[in-house]
Amino acid sequence: MKGTVIFLALGFLSGGLVASAAYLPGVPIDFEVDDKVLSAIADDISERLAQEYVTYLKTGVETAAFKKLTQQLAKSHSQKDIFTRNMADLESRDSFFVCVACRSVIRVLIRTIRDEEGELHGEGSSTLMKDFATDFCQRMNLQTDEVCEGLIDSYQPSVDYILRNSESDSQTFCSLFMEYSFCSTGTNQDYNWILTVDNSVPSLTSSKSDTDRYSESDLKICHFSDIHYDPLYLPGSLATCAEPMCCQRHKDTAEGTRDAAGYWGDYRGCDLPWHSFESALDNVVKNHKCDYVYQTGDVVDHMGWATSVEKNSEVLSKVNDRLKQAFGDVPVYPCIGNHEPHPFNLFSPEGVPDAVSTKWLYEHLYNDWSKWLPEETKETILKGGYYTVSPKKGFRIVALNSNDCSTDNFWLYHSGSDKIPQLQWFHDTLLAAEKAGEFVHVITHIPSGVGSCWSVWARELNRCITRFSATISGIFTGDTHKDEMFVHYSDEGHATAVAWTGGALTTRSNKNPNYRIYDVNPESFVVTNHHTWLFNLTEANLNPNSQPEWFEEYQFINEFTEDTSPAGIDKLLDEFAENPDLMRKYWRFRVTQGDPYLKDGCDRTCLAASLCRAAVTVNTQTGRCEELRAKLYASLDNEENTTPGDNGGDGNDGGGGSARLSLFSISSMLIIVISTRLSI
Repeated sequence: MKGTVIFLALGFLSGGLVASAAYLPGVPIDFEVDDKVLSAIADDISERLAQEYVTYLKTGVETAAFKKLTQQLAKSHSQKDIFTRNMADLESRDSFFVCVACRSVIRVLIRTIRDEEGELHGEGSSTLMKDFATDFCQRMNLQTDEVCEGLIDSYQPSVDYILRNSESDSQTFCSLFMEYSFCSTGTNQDYNWILTVDNSVPSLTSSKSDTDRYSESDLKICHFSDIHYDPLYLPGSLATCAEPMCCQRHKDTAEGTRDAAGYWGDYRGCDLPWHSFESALDNVVKNHKCDYVYQTGDVVDHMGWATSVEKNSEVLSKVNDRLKQAFGDVPVYPCIGNHEPHPFNLFSPEGVPDAVSTKWLYEHLYNDWSKWLPEETKETILKGGYYTVSPKKGFRIVALNSNDCSTDNFWLYHSGSDKIPQLQWFHDTLLAAEKAGEFVHVITHIPSGVGSCWSVWARELNRCITRFSATISGIFTGDTHKDEMFVHYSDEGHATAVAWTGGALTTRSNKNPNYRIYDVNPESFVVTNHHTWLFNLTEANLNPNSQPEWFEEYQFINEFTEDTSPAGIDKLLDEFAENPDLMRKYWRFRVTQGDPYLKDGCDRTCLAASLCRAAVTVNTQTGRCEELRAKLYASLDNEENTTPGDNGGDGNDGGGGSARLSLFSISSMLIIVISTRLSI
């Protein structure tokens, strides 16, 4: 295999093949490359790049090989996607580039920081580190100068501290950062701990099925997620900018064109204007009576290169104050999203210097949240942004800070073991609730099945959910911006819980703003139904002077099933696989019927990815996904007219397996390998 691929690359170098080769008769456009081979190719390029960069840092001389290598890599990737998609959702060429960049940058930093003779080892190294990072970002054409400089200024102190105070090497770091790709080369035993879980009750022998059905007397829980309020949103500004987030500037040139941001929001890379957030609150207050309100994180916008403690604090307080104003005495139970801190995604452990600590955020949020939460929640909020509270006898809410599982949280690379305390507290809280006869709702930001959630943390969380499946009556999450659900399974394959993900108020990306209302049994506190409300963004932007027309998009039990138990939802997944039209309906609701999604459609790969998402809550446990995918493909094959289309704009959910690369892409990568070898 490797010899064949190198032969193709040599053909490119000699001019025997050109870009049009991808269309030559008999030459496949796509083929699978073994992950080990791809990882070895990436490692070869990474090491060569690291060596060249270290030489450049020592001498200031750019060799011919250095120039050629960096120029080729700079042309090999997209700009926006590597900043706006999860690592597991990247296209193959971007995944390959990020792997190369990750390994090479970490090698350069480790060699120059930890070596006593290294250029970044002693005093004054911060300036040199910033110069190196800025040079890399600009030379590799990662983003605009503004974004490069902003991200580097934000992240440098934390990255510097982590690299100087940990023993992670490039393989460990990048294997965690890109855990579900060819770039992951194995498990570091220091990152493979096992939680102590109570075993005093018999193991499950079947899926959980004892769930109450909907009743008009059910409680109403209103769910907001991923508000992403943008204080700089400017209607009429440029919605198609080069940066990862737009709709803030250049109104003078964009207004009146198709590139102009809409008044109520924009399907493109933009977040939510304040007046759209207020419209949502006004509609909820007018049309619903909420017994409780859940807010599952990500209040702050996606402008990650321009965050600050002051800006984030102001946004968080403004949103929390408005929630209090809207709902009055109705309690609001919030949790933390990955965009809340500065720098975004970074949640430090206890005991690190104040300059790189997240304790400012925990202190600020406790002050904001204390309008709803009792004083006894203060200790754990200040410790790590999590808490538990009992709103009424027999009912408990547990708010987890699931950013501990995020592979975008660089503090994970400082230590994996400091992620144990919160999960152990979670286990102990559930054990106490079980003994007290309480039912528990878990609210958290990141669903454990997404591609950016560390598998060890997800695995141990899932063990807790399995053990206390009789106690946990509902899980509520955010982060994905999708209106979807995730079924948790025991190791034996029994469905134990359902995580309900409420979509997002933000329009980013290609979606309509939405919120959810849950019907919840007042005794068992299980979800018996849910209602999704939204407005169509295209129609709303045609009438900027009128309030958007919010409407109930669907009720779950009317469209799918009255059995909302884990067993019932697991059965529904089989029905999705057996009935592609039903699966297509689920997909339309999942993407909030955003006009760009509906225009592109959803082909078989997209449908399978959407179905698999619902069946995976630990990304290393994909048996149920594979079973459903095979069944769905068989059903699609049996259809007389399978819906045509591309990846439907939603194939970025990931499907696992070996990396698929175009002939041109893999050959281009090998050109880089061989050309650097020939230049040695």
